Amino acid sequence: MFVYQEFKQLKDVSSPVHWAMGMFDGLHVGHAAVIGAAVEGARRNGGIPAVLTFRRHPLAHVRPEEVPAAIMAADHEKFALLEEMGVEMVLSLEFSAALASMSPEEFIGELCSSCRVAEVAVGEDWHFGRDRAGDVGTLRSLGEHYGFKVTAIPAILRDGERVSSTRIREAVRLGNFPLAMRLLGRPFRWQGTVIHGRQLGRLLDYPTANMRPGTELLPPQGVYAVRARVNGTGYGGVANLGIRPTVEGEAGELLLETHLFGQPGDIYGAQMEVTPVRFLRPEAKFPSLDALKSQLALDARQAAEVLERAE
Repeated sequence: MFVYQEFKQLKDVSSPVHWAMGMFDGLHVGHAAVIGAAVEGARRNGGIPAVLTFRRHPLAHVRPEEVPAAIMAADHEKFALLEEMGVEMVLSLEFSAALASMSPEEFIGELCSSCRVAEVAVGEDWHFGRDRAGDVGTLRSLGEHYGFKVTAIPAILRDGERVSSTRIREAVRLGNFPLAMRLLGRPFRWQGTVIHGRQLGRLLDYPTANMRPGTELLPPQGVYAVRARVNGTGYGGVANLGIRPTVEGEAGELLLETHLFGQPGDIYGAQMEVTPVRFLRPEAKFPSLDALKSQLALDARQAAEVLERAE
């Protein structure tokens, strides 16, 4: 998949392009419907299925204090999912002052002067251009002018409500992972690099693979039954998301510590994916390491039971 960061980089793209446009901050089932329309349009009529999106949330430019927590860890996760959806090209724009000042007409004019636009797929509530002045009606008028088709996708509903990134954030913050999965179309998960810790888990007979959560969006701190994947192998496990108050006090770094059921071997530096299945208990400070070790045994047993029932 080709990833571009400026309009001018599209000059060498000779094929007609079917664009899906949006922030796509989560790639939930509603976003997938918009992207799927562009992919299907390219398959049916010929051309390149592509996504136009932004590296930062537009609010970062005008009201940075209101930027919502990112659902995914980094662009590479977003791009990998887009490729799985059939997208062959991404234009990931920096939402700069210059871009924010463009009128809807200037924005589409810049795109159409950079490549052959065959189709633009958006959500029916899509707004674009300076002060969000452009809507689907504006886009259709511009489509008639430049000769591209406009596909507007209605909102997708789950449980009678519109799927949105806001609902996903609320579900994750409450630890409601089944709802988050129905909205995302895939499990909520953490991805990151396994890092060295204090190796206290080994002394307690519960070695852990530690990583920074990576995403700004976090469920409650505490202990979870999880499924994990590292070096191509899947594991059940039990994980603690927190600061380890028993050994670090209140100044510990927020980490995800995962005890994997099995023998993963040396995985330091490996990329690991961890999917929380169920919240087991809040993080707690224990009076001694022996008390912590006893609780870890209970946590591991409970997590194993949860995962067995979930299969």
